[in-house]
Amino acid sequence: MTGSFSGFRSRSEAHCLRLAVALACGGVPLLSYAQTDGSAERERSVNADGAKAPASSAIESVNVTAQRRREPAREVPLTADVVKGEAMERGGYQSLSDLAALLPGVNHSQSGGGTGGSQLTMRGISTGAQVGATVGMYVDDVPFGSSSAYAGGGSSSLDLGLFDLASVESLRGPQGTLYGAGAMGGLVKYVAVEPDPGYFSAQASAETSSVRGGGSGHVLRGVLNAPLSEGVAGLRATVYQRSESGFVRDTNHGNRLVDGSKTDGARVALLVTPSKDVSLRITALTQRQRRDGSSSEDVDLATGRPVDGPLTKRLLLDEPMEVRNDLLSAALKVDLKWATLDAITGWQRSSSAGRVDASALYAPLLAPAGIVNPVYGLDYSFYNRKVTQEVRLTSPRSRQFEWLAGMFYTNESGSKTQFLQPFDASLQPANPVLADAKFPSTFRETALFGTGTYYLTPETDITFGVRRSRNSQQLEQQFTGLFAPSPQQASRSSEGVTTWLITGRWRPAEKQAVYVRAASGYRPGGPLPLIMNPLTGAALGNSSFKSDSLWSYEVGWKGEVVPGRLSTEVALYQIDWKDMQVFTASAGFSGIGNAGRARSRGLEWTMRAAATDSLRVATALSVIDAKLVDASPDLGGLAGDRLPNTSRLSAALQADYDFRIAGYPAYVGATARYTGDRWSSFREAPGVPQYRLPAYAAVDLRGGVQMGRVNLGLYVRNLTNRRGQISAETTLSTAGGPARVNLIAPRTIGLQLSMDFS
Repeated sequence: MTGSFSGFRSRSEAHCLRLAVALACGGVPLLSYAQTDGSAERERSVNADGAKAPASSAIESVNVTAQRRREPAREVPLTADVVKGEAMERGGYQSLSDLAALLPGVNHSQSGGGTGGSQLTMRGISTGAQVGATVGMYVDDVPFGSSSAYAGGGSSSLDLGLFDLASVESLRGPQGTLYGAGAMGGLVKYVAVEPDPGYFSAQASAETSSVRGGGSGHVLRGVLNAPLSEGVAGLRATVYQRSESGFVRDTNHGNRLVDGSKTDGARVALLVTPSKDVSLRITALTQRQRRDGSSSEDVDLATGRPVDGPLTKRLLLDEPMEVRNDLLSAALKVDLKWATLDAITGWQRSSSAGRVDASALYAPLLAPAGIVNPVYGLDYSFYNRKVTQEVRLTSPRSRQFEWLAGMFYTNESGSKTQFLQPFDASLQPANPVLADAKFPSTFRETALFGTGTYYLTPETDITFGVRRSRNSQQLEQQFTGLFAPSPQQASRSSEGVTTWLITGRWRPAEKQAVYVRAASGYRPGGPLPLIMNPLTGAALGNSSFKSDSLWSYEVGWKGEVVPGRLSTEVALYQIDWKDMQVFTASAGFSGIGNAGRARSRGLEWTMRAAATDSLRVATALSVIDAKLVDASPDLGGLAGDRLPNTSRLSAALQADYDFRIAGYPAYVGATARYTGDRWSSFREAPGVPQYRLPAYAAVDLRGGVQMGRVNLGLYVRNLTNRRGQISAETTLSTAGGPARVNLIAPRTIGLQLSMDFS
């Protein structure tokens, strides 16, 4: 066997180098994970002003901070969805996949199907396996997640437990001017409930649920709000635990469930307001997610049918994953009279680690070279530590001229590791280690930004905005193992990027607005691993890849048709995307590069109606036509091919009714949602065969009653038990293995109980 290893290495030096570079850039099969949509059909808050209106008001108006000011959502010249915390709690929605399922046209992907390796896309801005994030993630005013391609930036959308949140804001289209790098498709902002120094309250809640074909799960949560100094200082604390049993079984190990998960988290916030002009909020949160494996089913690539039966797969190795997120932030607000000063400091740490059973790929691939093992495991991890500082000044409200100016700084230290290990028949590690790769990296960025709004008339205004950013990065390479190349030097890159914003807005009547918007966004470029020719010393391949960017053009109308009873919004947009960041194979080496152009056109429409103060109906529709403009050999797509994981049509219908039972307030509600067919990749995608995900629809029900301080709730998700396919990982299919297809959860029934101790 030793002789076989030696012969293989001497014949395959170039292959080893390619594998090493691919490990760094995510080009190795099973590392460029397929996208996975959210796991279950959920309730949709299908309106920009919030889905839930209290019984005392027909249609409630809420504020958003999309333009770094708190203002009515109907005034904002873009599509801004608000999912209120109360609505999420009523439906039992507790994760990022739940949230995304409430928003037609928003796609949530879980890398490999596991908890934590998550990715959001909006308006079709996706190439399948993403190099970096295209949707920004914020916790209050702090950006979360790496901007680098080497610290999980492309697969680390914050999957924060949806507990004790005032709302979650979703902004469609590029937000590069006000929110910076990575927000080229849109932005998601978690808005926590703030401490209130004026009163004491406490709440405890418990939930139990059962999924058809699986086991039971539970949620435990406690919330405390305590005034430390009445009217001056308050503390709010939340702790929670969510456990899910899963519903996919492993036929190789006695049909045991292999996709259970557990999430533990806590958040503590301190608010101090020494005067009416000064406030300081300090927040700390921590969350740990663990999952046994992905909620994926083995499916025959050609027929789309389960290989061994519904909700089953075959594993030789377990595929656990663990994700940890920590955040500490301080937000200072000072009213200077002539402007408001905001200073936001953030420190965060995130890590993820997991394993993929890569046996079906590497066993047949390496056997002809004399490397014969029955099992191969690919361990991977990401780590990122990030410090951010933002300072901005915002002018007072005016109907003549308003302005905003700020600066932003971030400093990231990250790493990526991958470990390819063979195992023997008894699942003990075998020698030699094939690849042990570590890629420490740094990312630093500074930016200046500002906007100005000039009112031509009281009903008409124009806004201009600009952001100038500059980043510098460094990537180191540390290789050992059979496939390791000789030591390579560190690589560096730097670039400057400018993003722009211009909007025009006209209010033809009270609570109505027509707007046009043009905005740009980008993702940072970065260094590439330097692989040197051992004979000439010359670099093989490029030393860096550049940023990609897009321009979005949007026209929309929003307002009330019947005051207090009927409101609607409609938006038409076109997005032109160029220099798309993609995984490449250049000069015989895998890496990251830039492809050509893509274009996304679409329509978004929502309507809310209140026939009475107690009955509310909301609808939402998203139509997306996202295509390649230029053919790309790296993506395996031709001009005119649809972009992956994006349905042309998605829609939702929601109804809620409030009433009384024996004098107690009660509610019932239902949500129906439809998602059209999608393709998992491009038709000739290298190493990732294309798979068609058929259209599906699902229905959710919810109801509850409040009896004094006790609240009882019941929900049913996926009432008709639809088998909705939401993503496909097809890397194993290149070696004859099955496609791993993620499914929405089967019918799930949950019972909720909460008690207030105010």
